[in-house]
Amino acid sequence: MPARSRLLGLAGAGLLALSAAGCFQPMYAETTPGEGSVLQRNFNDIEVVFVAGRVGDEVRNDLIFALTGGAGNPAGAPYRLNLEVRSTTSEASVVSPLTGLPEVEVVSVDVKWQLFEAGTTKTPLRTGNATGKASLDSGYQRFARNRAIRDAENRSATVVAETIKSQLASYFLTAGSRPTAPGATGPVTTAPKS
Repeated sequence: MPARSRLLGLAGAGLLALSAAGCFQPMYAETTPGEGSVLQRNFNDIEVVFVAGRVGDEVRNDLIFALTGGAGNPAGAPYRLNLEVRSTTSEASVVSPLTGLPEVEVVSVDVKWQLFEAGTTKTPLRTGNATGKASLDSGYQRFARNRAIRDAENRSATVVAETIKSQLASYFLTAGSRPTAPGATGPVTTAPKS
């Protein structure tokens, strides 16, 4: 009897899983073969504006690659993404008992971003903040420490770019429409096809 009830329970769980299987769609899935997902098309319609500084440029490049998959920054896109990047280095509370100097430092890259429709800079469609942190072992050699800080900034920039991509995905999945190219009339609805 226990084997039969276990088998019925497994069959019921299987039927429940099959009935719910059509309710979920992967975020980056293609809706029509060859066209790419609606989300990816929205990502391809974002121009990331130039950011001053080495860390800002690193964040921008990582973000362009994350959004387009290496296709480059689209010119004349319906969306513009403005970034404000700030990088700081701080000492962690781990101190060497021999020298009294910090052994670990933490690099933090903080980005405030704003998404605009092309041609407008008054009211952003969406704003957000993203932070990336990376730690490094403090060295006593100046050039090795400088290179370690640079590498930690690059790692933090990658984390920030992925965070911003996720935040933009959340916006586009809940927004439901996107503007057309500059000069066109009205938004294009991007509701999923059934």
